[in-house]
Amino acid sequence: MSAKPADPLSVPGPDLDPDVLRASVQDLWGLGGDLTALHGERDCNFRLASGPTRHLVKVHNPADPEAVLDLQRSALDHLRAVAPELPVPGVVRTLDGRPWVQLTGRDGRPSLAWVHTWLDGRHPEPDELDDAQLREWGRISARLGRALRGFAHPAATQPLVWDIKRLPQLRSWLPAVAPDRQAAVEAALDRFDQRVVPVLPRLRAQVVHNDLAPTNVLVDDDLALTGITDFGDMTHTALVCDLAVTVADLVSGRADGLEAAREVVAGYETVTPLEVDELALVADLMAGRYAATVLITAWRTREQGSAPEIDDEAYAQLEAMLIAGLDNLAAGFATRRRAGRSTAALSNARAHAFGGQELSYDEPLHLVRGEGVVLEAADGRCYLDAYNNVPVLGHSHPAVVSAVSAQLATLNTNSRYLQDAPVELAERLLATLPDRFDRVLLVNSGSEANDLAWRIARHATGASGGIATEWAYHGVTEATYAFSPESWHGAPAPDHMRVVPPPPAVGPTAGSEVGPDIDAAVSSLTTSGHGVAAMLVDGVFTSDGVRGPAHAWTRAAAEAVHRAGGVYVADEVQAGHGRTGEHLWSFVAGDVPADLVTIGKPMGNGYPVAAVIGPAALVDPFVGGTDYFSTFGGSTAACAAALAVLRTIEDDGLVEHVGRVGARLLDALRQVAAQRADVAAVRGWGLALAVDIVDPDTGRPSADRAGRIVEDLRESGILIGRTGRDRASLKIRPPLVIADEHVDRLAAAMTGVMPRS
Repeated sequence: MSAKPADPLSVPGPDLDPDVLRASVQDLWGLGGDLTALHGERDCNFRLASGPTRHLVKVHNPADPEAVLDLQRSALDHLRAVAPELPVPGVVRTLDGRPWVQLTGRDGRPSLAWVHTWLDGRHPEPDELDDAQLREWGRISARLGRALRGFAHPAATQPLVWDIKRLPQLRSWLPAVAPDRQAAVEAALDRFDQRVVPVLPRLRAQVVHNDLAPTNVLVDDDLALTGITDFGDMTHTALVCDLAVTVADLVSGRADGLEAAREVVAGYETVTPLEVDELALVADLMAGRYAATVLITAWRTREQGSAPEIDDEAYAQLEAMLIAGLDNLAAGFATRRRAGRSTAALSNARAHAFGGQELSYDEPLHLVRGEGVVLEAADGRCYLDAYNNVPVLGHSHPAVVSAVSAQLATLNTNSRYLQDAPVELAERLLATLPDRFDRVLLVNSGSEANDLAWRIARHATGASGGIATEWAYHGVTEATYAFSPESWHGAPAPDHMRVVPPPPAVGPTAGSEVGPDIDAAVSSLTTSGHGVAAMLVDGVFTSDGVRGPAHAWTRAAAEAVHRAGGVYVADEVQAGHGRTGEHLWSFVAGDVPADLVTIGKPMGNGYPVAAVIGPAALVDPFVGGTDYFSTFGGSTAACAAALAVLRTIEDDGLVEHVGRVGARLLDALRQVAAQRADVAAVRGWGLALAVDIVDPDTGRPSADRAGRIVEDLRESGILIGRTGRDRASLKIRPPLVIADEHVDRLAAAMTGVMPRS
């Protein structure tokens, strides 16, 4: 004797005389018109049309109690209230206000019947959906699930055989399956017991639609959603089961079904990101859906004594998944999650959205994950990051992730309220600086910090002239662009700006006198009427080709600016947070008498946060005179990130580490250079290093040759950049956590690629 099913699948559908039904609808709802039979698995559905006005008449299976209809009615009312943008039918009440009525069929069995509003559209064919439409289907599924997550109803807890989590209960139906298919179905059942059953109870659960198949979705001629129908399989189950049903039913019959499945899941995650355990089960739950379909149809065929009703497509999909390997498919979902769109599709979309904004490398690098000094690309290849100075602690550092996540989950607002984090951050920063600094202004970026420092300098001096080194970069705002000759592309300097050469040589005593250049700049600004408001100096002269340390030069420059009544701004955005390996701040290492300090980039290890630090005598008059405020500057989460960075640098002894490993890297690069005629010089201060590349025949800087080296290193799994006026200097500035083995790998790669370049 077979097990009794949890769903009354064996009960024949209703048998109503169409004329009697039409008359009943007219009498009870006051709706007339022609009835046209539509598809129904267990129920009878009809289109009622009276001219342009149409309705759906649904007569339920005699086995369905009122609770089933009330579940659907309540869910539809809920969806129309909380998510009116989702096109679901409405319940049309009878003339006396009832949502449904009981009708008697020709065989004497009673059935519940009701009328819904009509939704226009057609059912799409699965294979006509492209990748973008598959992702949109996933988003619709997630939006529907999100709209239902606050919904509850007692009938939703009744057992339903189409609930994938109940697949183990269908094992007793295995003998009904064709003998040549039993092994595959049994394999799916066994794996489900081992991999899925122990995990499902701890996953998110709620009432779900549970059947967002193409036959239950309506679209227009452009394949845009016009309707979601058939809420008859709603149940309370694991949320990821709803996604698995959607994916399995949508991709069934497609030659590219498994690839298409990844697009649907990717679209779903743009609305509702899956938890790790949920994502790991999608493939198994899809296989479970196919196995359940084979079992249920086989059981129904046997019990009803009808001709075989075997779902060939479901079996074919199950067999294909088992052959491909469910573990491999699960890994594919995880990879697709990290990669998002294909590299080609993403490149095209970026060009459309961003225009001609520059990408690194001739062949764009599609990154999906980072950890420490390693970056992972969409194709699974990993790269040593010897270029990015923003993640000073390394990519995805757990201390920063934890601090920011915890703060975002607690409070994140502006600094006009009393909160611990901004104050603690200011105190910690001031403790690292000379005593003359006692004010901190928190902002969002290095550009904003330098822009603000410029405003303070102008406010304090009344002057409008600025000085920068000849290939410097200090930001993207209008004010900081004027201090960034690197961005001018050869255009003349703005009228209020003067540029001076950076220090000519490397070493703490280099350029003990700044010579006539700064004096000439000061004189020119004074004569022009601008006067000297400020000079901004990056302590390692990153864009000038990495020329620090130059302690004597920077001290002399500051003194020259002071003699002219100007403000010296130590731009520590790139040089700070320990990159030099001597001190947290490069200007402190050189005992430079800076007036203002700007920091950013690595301050939050990638979370946007920056600061201007100065003495009260400069800062207070500006703040009081301008009512200065930055909405996001000093937000609680940003401060949490910055505090985590400072603590980790101190706790892990990163400044000392940088000094040691930076010296090792400098020595290794010089050994490489000693064998090369195309290397003119190697410079470095801590983990800010440059290698000057020249044409070996002429000795002149060679941007083309440097570019080829950068591209070849990328092919070898190493990421660096270029810098300097001629773009002929290799720029190496890795996260500060780079280790000895990484240094050795970088040096070996340089040795390997340079002969080819």
